[in-house]
Amino acid sequence: MAYLMEVSFDSSHRLRKKRYLFSYGGTDFKLVQDNPRRHADHLLSVLPTDDDASRQRVFAIASEFLSALSWETGGRVAVWPAGGRGWRDDAQLADAEPCMYTFPRIPFGGNTIGYDLWRVPHISTNEQRRALALLREARAANSVYLAFLFYWQVMEVSGGHADAIINRAWRRHRNQVRLDPADVDRLALAGRSLGDYLREDCRHAIAHVTRRPGRRALDLDRLEERTRFEISTRVAGAFAEHFIREHLNLGDLWLARPRSGGVPAFVDRNALRTGRFVQIWPARPRIPGGVRPRRATVGRAR
Repeated sequence: MAYLMEVSFDSSHRLRKKRYLFSYGGTDFKLVQDNPRRHADHLLSVLPTDDDASRQRVFAIASEFLSALSWETGGRVAVWPAGGRGWRDDAQLADAEPCMYTFPRIPFGGNTIGYDLWRVPHISTNEQRRALALLREARAANSVYLAFLFYWQVMEVSGGHADAIINRAWRRHRNQVRLDPADVDRLALAGRSLGDYLREDCRHAIAHVTRRPGRRALDLDRLEERTRFEISTRVAGAFAEHFIREHLNLGDLWLARPRSGGVPAFVDRNALRTGRFVQIWPARPRIPGGVRPRRATVGRAR
């Protein structure tokens, strides 16, 4: 008997439709959005057999897709395994409905609506996969301290040092870092570079509770310390996103329908050029007077 696996996830950026059927990474999925105030969303996939290797493979692909979705929408996404159940061998994934209902793990703080599932970044290297997974977890973290560490690790997936990467970007490409300069002005750099401050007073303060004399120790119960880390985490997040944009060379995958029929799949530009697929464009909102806006050209918004 086949196995219907369910992966639960939260997303702060809501898609336009409740259900999507698509293939990503060679695996078919059905995405079902739930009420974000009551239950987590669902990502379903049918496995030929119920075994550890198959579940691990599908969960890894599902997690990679959700990392890509978080990057594309800019939203907070959390993911975790939910379980599954037996599934008839002759049943279709399109007919599957969730049976595992779990509580949301991202605190509700309002949602951004109106997104569509039509494009995600093309994750083709291990560095890209690790960086987007770390960014996904940082955005979803309920603690600024954990978020800071994940953002810091994003910049070190290729073997570099985050403080040096920050200093170089701030010195040479300051206008390209999507950061409010007022946040940097509020940090007590005391004559140090921004990267040195974030390394010594933030990264090392979290990682080493007991510090050498003269080094700044973490005090979790001080309001001033909480505020300092909220600002520092926003700054680290901006540099982590800049690192991904400028150094990891993400391509694009486009949702397209096979001309021969079947489940829509995320494919690259080369596959689109073969003529075997018809790209599925995002829904365009209607405006008064019946006039519809022009279709956007293919390419990632900057």
